[in-house]
Amino acid sequence: MNLTRQGGHVVAEVLAENGITRVFGQDSPEWLFAVLDHEVFTVTITRDERSAGFAADAAARLTGVPAVACGIHGPGFTNLLTSLYEARESGSPVIALVSGIETSKKGRGAFQELDQIAAAAPIVKFAERVERPDRIAETLRRAIVAATSGRPGPVLVELPNDVMGELQPLEPSLAAAAKLSELHSATYSVPDGLLEVLTSARRPVVLLGGGARHVPHDVVARLAERLGAAACVTAMGRGAFPEMHPLYAGVVGFMTDRADGSGAIANVQMRDADLVLVIGSALDGVTTDGGRLPGSDSRIVHVDRLHSAPIEPRDGEMRVLADATEFLNAATTALGDEVGEQTSLRQQELAVAWAQVESAQRHQADAQSESILPSRLLVELQAHLRPDDLLVCDAAYSSVWALSYLRQGLHFADTVAGRGAGTLGFGLPAAIGASRAFPDRRVVALVGDGGFGFGWGELETIARLGSEVTCIVLNNSVFSYQRLWHELNGTQARNLDFAPVRHEQLAEAVGIRGIRVVAAGELSTALERGLASGPSVIDVVIDPTELPPFRKERHIGK
Repeated sequence: MNLTRQGGHVVAEVLAENGITRVFGQDSPEWLFAVLDHEVFTVTITRDERSAGFAADAAARLTGVPAVACGIHGPGFTNLLTSLYEARESGSPVIALVSGIETSKKGRGAFQELDQIAAAAPIVKFAERVERPDRIAETLRRAIVAATSGRPGPVLVELPNDVMGELQPLEPSLAAAAKLSELHSATYSVPDGLLEVLTSARRPVVLLGGGARHVPHDVVARLAERLGAAACVTAMGRGAFPEMHPLYAGVVGFMTDRADGSGAIANVQMRDADLVLVIGSALDGVTTDGGRLPGSDSRIVHVDRLHSAPIEPRDGEMRVLADATEFLNAATTALGDEVGEQTSLRQQELAVAWAQVESAQRHQADAQSESILPSRLLVELQAHLRPDDLLVCDAAYSSVWALSYLRQGLHFADTVAGRGAGTLGFGLPAAIGASRAFPDRRVVALVGDGGFGFGWGELETIARLGSEVTCIVLNNSVFSYQRLWHELNGTQARNLDFAPVRHEQLAEAVGIRGIRVVAAGELSTALERGLASGPSVIDVVIDPTELPPFRKERHIGK
């Protein structure tokens, strides 16, 4: 028998057979990176493992296909953990592969020895160390099934150096491989009584979370049209409903509830609904505004792959365990093709509400200020984005502005943000992941200077790859959320202000275009230049006092 391959070949085969071809990391496990076929795999070397995880997360969320994040054992693994936590909270199928100390040295104080499985287990859906070379393929396949079954999420496989280096048979049996395309093939039928609940509602709302992001738009739009339902999305559900559709009602929750926020529409629809059909959302505290939404008279039908919802169950609530696409297809078929007068009336109602929100946004952006208002920047950005752009946001104010001021289908085609766990530093490396997943698309990253400071080094990665990424930095020289917390709670903020940073010069230092904007009248020209020039950083010095479109007064003392 010809023994000419080692564990890296086995890992590469299992990944390829499942269509998992995007790999991010720092060239470890070395046994894997040494054998990856660059005709098959898109391999991206990042400046640290956390960035690799964020990039893999963005690629996985945007495509619906798992992506790989790699790291060396010990500190490389611990760097990766932060990004795996964000992936867990975002329902993102990231396959984390980390090296491990040799099996013969385990428990003997080897350099960088760490019980990585115990450390990762509370964060990931599956964590296992491979102790024998004949278990590599089996373990990785089980990890892939875990990452993509139920609610998607991150998994971790530890690959010890000696196990990876041992030679193995050239032609293993791959007949039992579980292809991703075969994992979710079950059919679904609508439960008895549910159709009557849906059709009898007079003010229904469809609420779509991250678990519905990859449902085809025509499927979910048809159901909303049949029911005459307003369609709201959660912060993590952006992209689950076509936002130029006349039934789209905005992003629900407390982060959008000011007059210029889309929650001024979505929250009212949720409050007044007699039925809320929840698809792919855990109804977390942000979405429900701390439990205030939906209204007390709303009946809830909760559809998800898992029975999980942190809000207290209500009388008459229905829980439906089903894949989102399968449920929507079955429900739409059962409801038939008729679109009633209720749909037309709801569309007219929403058109009036959107006109009011857009008017409030223009008014907000036109307010007098000595420096650039973030609202002014967002209104200017609206005019320069293309409908096929990919939008990537960091976790803080940048993403909250985008929830209300930028709409899918008009200003961008798809979006991803570090809002699952609120992880600062997500934006720039996630833009790299988006660009590697869609190399023919323009990626626009909207980040605050706080989050941008977590990963300046990845500007070199963008320059090296020549990625079509424009990073717009909201530069207010302060950790804004922390300062707001102190203001709301009557305490004194200390040491939160940054030294002046010229972010455009950081870009120029690695050979990409840098543009600095200090006056509102310069915005349009700067955005036009930056977005047209390939890799670039636009450093916008903004007013540090203007808050995103949530009502600050509601949170004083909370």
